Amino acid sequence: MKKILLTIFSLIFGLYCINNVYAFVRYEEKNPKNKTELKMSGHIDYAPFSWNEKYEENGRNGNYTVFEPLINVFETDKEANVEIDRIIYVKDLDQILQKVRSGEIDFFMGAYNETEMFKGLHLLYPAVLYNPVTVFMLPNRINEVSSTEDLKKLKGIRNSKEVFSDFVEKRIKEYKLTAVDSPYEAFEKLFTREADYLISSYYNGMVEAIKLGLKKQIAPAKQTLWNIPMFIGVSKTSRNREMISKRITKYLTDKNNIKSVEQKLQSLITEFEQRYSGVVPPTFVRENTTTEQQVMSTQSSEADN
Repeated sequence: MKKILLTIFSLIFGLYCINNVYAFVRYEEKNPKNKTELKMSGHIDYAPFSWNEKYEENGRNGNYTVFEPLINVFETDKEANVEIDRIIYVKDLDQILQKVRSGEIDFFMGAYNETEMFKGLHLLYPAVLYNPVTVFMLPNRINEVSSTEDLKKLKGIRNSKEVFSDFVEKRIKEYKLTAVDSPYEAFEKLFTREADYLISSYYNGMVEAIKLGLKKQIAPAKQTLWNIPMFIGVSKTSRNREMISKRITKYLTDKNNIKSVEQKLQSLITEFEQRYSGVVPPTFVRENTTTEQQVMSTQSSEADN
């Protein structure tokens, strides 16, 4: 008799628990927890890593980043329950990093280690991507360089707005580069022979060449000069620092997440190629010539050889 009563009690208790769990689930569905709002940012106007763009002709408008697959993993993690606001529209990188240090922005995608500019950020390991720094030259001249010592004998340039790690900046000083303020000016000096080579990020240099219609008229060196690891940096003053660090570190241990970012990088390059496939290359004019010889990238016989 006791066994029968115990069985009946167990069934009633079990049904009671199931009903309570079901009621709790229904309550959660009807009253979901408020999402934790986070703000993230990245490099400015530094495609394909992160940039802001507005294209009225095709309706594109917004902030874009190669780290989007990783951000999506974070946003779709039901346990994390976060909503991420992408902030890349601020024009000044120093201003963005000030906001990160103050906690106004929670984390930064693409920070460099051992670099003063990113001081005050808690870097999460491992690195998500690597930013290779290389040399771009005219195709017929790329074989003139077989070692870094050869570069020191030539005239080099760089884009003053491109941010490198402190280690790379220190090494670059050995080359006594002339700084210009835009990718256009950099490529112009290559084609007018005012400079022999350009030191730039391989990916950013390639994207800028694609946008100008110059991809087939310039050549990157086969060897990379330096490889800058790119980390996710969390604000040390963010009230959500521990949660963000714990979640993203977990995502970084999954090789599939790293692979998805690498695949996104390649797909972005392809997208830029498709978008700018019909761009007519600029006509560069060589200064200090009596005939004002025009150096046109599309008609350069040197580039075709």
